[in-house]
Amino acid sequence: MPRFFLVLLVLLALFNSRRPLREARPGPDRPMDFRTCYVGQHVLRQGQNPYDDATLKQGWQQLVAQEQLLSRSQPGLPNLPFLYPPWAAALFGLSIGQLPYSLAWPLWYALALLSLGLLVWCWHLLLSKEAGNTPWWQFLVAALALKGTVPALLTGQPAFAALALGTGALLAATRWPARPWAPWLAGVLLGLAAYKVTLLLPFVCWFLWRKEWKPLVVAALVVAGLSAVAFAWADAPADMLPSYQQLLAQVRAQSFDPADPDYPLTQGLTLRLELGNVLEWLRPGSSAWHPLLHGLLWLGTLLRLGWLRRQGYHLATWYVFLLTGALTLLTTYHLYYDALLLLPLLAFARRQALSAQLLLLVLLLPLLLPLNGLAQALGNPPILHFVYFLMPLSLLGVLLLLLARPVQAGRSE
Repeated sequence: MPRFFLVLLVLLALFNSRRPLREARPGPDRPMDFRTCYVGQHVLRQGQNPYDDATLKQGWQQLVAQEQLLSRSQPGLPNLPFLYPPWAAALFGLSIGQLPYSLAWPLWYALALLSLGLLVWCWHLLLSKEAGNTPWWQFLVAALALKGTVPALLTGQPAFAALALGTGALLAATRWPARPWAPWLAGVLLGLAAYKVTLLLPFVCWFLWRKEWKPLVVAALVVAGLSAVAFAWADAPADMLPSYQQLLAQVRAQSFDPADPDYPLTQGLTLRLELGNVLEWLRPGSSAWHPLLHGLLWLGTLLRLGWLRRQGYHLATWYVFLLTGALTLLTTYHLYYDALLLLPLLAFARRQALSAQLLLLVLLLPLLLPLNGLAQALGNPPILHFVYFLMPLSLLGVLLLLLARPVQAGRSE
């Protein structure tokens, strides 16, 4: 990796890591993403519907009274409804949900940090054979340099644990391929990671590309088992899925609301990575066309992969993971911290010529530099609103660069 690239990442990582020191000591409201998951499973274990916003808020007030917590905010709409699938509520309810919230949220912070460490260590081990020995600390520096990582840690984002479970599944399948228990372990880890459904696709594609079916079957069984637990807890299980669909539609409608005076600064719209986010900004009301565009991106990538295979390319599995990771971020609901899917870009960069490395760095700048904060510091004039939508465009550039420079298996540096 070029020294200037690494120096920039180190400086950004140090800058981002200062944020927890500048904030007040966190309280029970601060890990708001984890709080939503905890309250969702708490409500469901009482037989109630976690996708009903009033019920979710009542569940939090019940916990506040029981544990004598000091709370100044509510979970749920308009910012953080419980949008995880039923099996996610079952997983949280069978694990950390068994602890009182006053003990669970500090433990979750520790688990998020541990998960970040495991994530970078797993990628170091996974890539050491085919992509050269990139030191584990460089993956950690790259993760902290991404502008969404530290804020997501502070909010208790469950994505870190899901990514660690997913990469653990890949490692189990590739590190011990001859062991009979390896596919079972990989499948269990993959099934547990499925509580972040939209993050799961690149991991599934990894196993599909390698034609390893047993981990996928085991993962499906894990999800089915957790789903059965969730529906068994609910007093009216038939109401859960319709409520979930209605809540999802409501959140999406609020996200794309040009009539809102704060548009485009509402509902996390400015932190979203999918390409449809840019289209909606350029042409409000175009959301009906987004699935078509997203489908064309997937189709074009699959055709390119098929053509490369016909040309005799034996593509590296981690390279295919990068492609599907970039596509996943561009075509489904993801926020900027989910760019941790692209950590293997370090291995990709070190195999490229200097010109391609410079291009990759330029493309990644919107994911590294606090352009949103700079625009707000300048008074957020309309002329600067475009900076909020540079992240999807930069990811599109990364995808095109990956497609233009395929990486074959078994060729490390």
